[in-house]
Amino acid sequence: MNFLKFIRKELTHYQRKVVVPKTRAKPFDVETTLEEVTRAKKARVKKFHGPDSLLYSAIYPVVFTMKVFGLAPYDFTGDQLTPSNCCLLFTFAFMAIYCHIIYIVYLRFLSLQRNKAILTVVETTKVTVNYLVAMYDLVLTIFTRKAFSRIWNAQQDLDERLSQLGYPRKEVKTKIATWIFLISQIIVWTAVSQTGMYAFNETWLFNTSYMCLYIGTAASVYKFFGMVSFLGQRFHQLNKIAKENLPPRVGYKSSRVSRKTIQELYNDLMLLSEALGSIYSWSLFFWLANLSIHTISNLYFIIDWVILNWSSIGWLLMFNMWCWLVGFAMQFLALHIACDYTTTEANFMPVILIDWDARIVRRFPYDDSFRTLHFLNRRLRFSAGGFFDIRLSLLSSIVGMMSTYLIILLQFPST
Repeated sequence: MNFLKFIRKELTHYQRKVVVPKTRAKPFDVETTLEEVTRAKKARVKKFHGPDSLLYSAIYPVVFTMKVFGLAPYDFTGDQLTPSNCCLLFTFAFMAIYCHIIYIVYLRFLSLQRNKAILTVVETTKVTVNYLVAMYDLVLTIFTRKAFSRIWNAQQDLDERLSQLGYPRKEVKTKIATWIFLISQIIVWTAVSQTGMYAFNETWLFNTSYMCLYIGTAASVYKFFGMVSFLGQRFHQLNKIAKENLPPRVGYKSSRVSRKTIQELYNDLMLLSEALGSIYSWSLFFWLANLSIHTISNLYFIIDWVILNWSSIGWLLMFNMWCWLVGFAMQFLALHIACDYTTTEANFMPVILIDWDARIVRRFPYDDSFRTLHFLNRRLRFSAGGFFDIRLSLLSSIVGMMSTYLIILLQFPST
């Protein structure tokens, strides 16, 4: 026993050798590795909520611009868009900035000596109307933060549900369109600013301040344009899904998405569109009035100067007026195209559903074929204060109205 204790005591002084089994290096297989990477990409879950969502990532440069101008007082709490008091400081800051800018502009206009009083009246009216519209947009943004957040979150919920049905959205085209839009706007407003500085002998500070009012108004227009376009894209996608799952006229084919699911998705989209139209109803009216006043006045000056002052015309001034017209025309087209596209796609769904019922009733004559007729009476429309609906056909009426007032103004020479 003493001998065993001695052996055990001596063995504790020696470290135990751990035998590591030899492993063979696994050969690198390019095809196997590529297949694993591809499988991992397919298995990766796409986010439809939060700042990392496909849509938000695609339009983030525009959202950042909106935040700077106080038109996006929202932030993400988790994966949900919520009103942000921190971002709201930009809204109040720009309300103060706009008030200061209009004060400076009025002082400048009062110090200028013009040959005709109508020139002062027109310019003062233009900048005053634009200032009031810009202030209304900021006030509306403050009071509709929660409603706008609900619309955005519901739209993200819809994208996730479409993905679960096997129709995920790819926002590559949206990202490309966002950058094209940003670059075009930078070019237009830079041209307006630079030509205006030299044509009217303005300082950089005054010119930038004057332009800030108009860029802020344009930003609010394009904010509405973006939201309406996103809804139109989803109506278009839902229409394609409904067409793909229509019952065949001959034979049998199972549908991946049922008619009930399509109707539920369509109803959700209609509720979002109607809520958005209700928020911006009066804004649409004010935007169109503001753009019409500025377009008429610019055309008035261009035509009057070309006809009466051809020999002494300032071509830099003429180019500046044309740049303004391009900026106003882009906003006009953005409003009308977005509203017309979305309403057309939304109001086409009832036709598809009626066709769906017609195909079913041919096979099952005793089935109820009138269950989707009520959708025909529910038409999406974006109304401008309840006075008229925004569609492409409205452009012809606006052009006719502007032509009438332009002829009246041309009876008063500007110089």
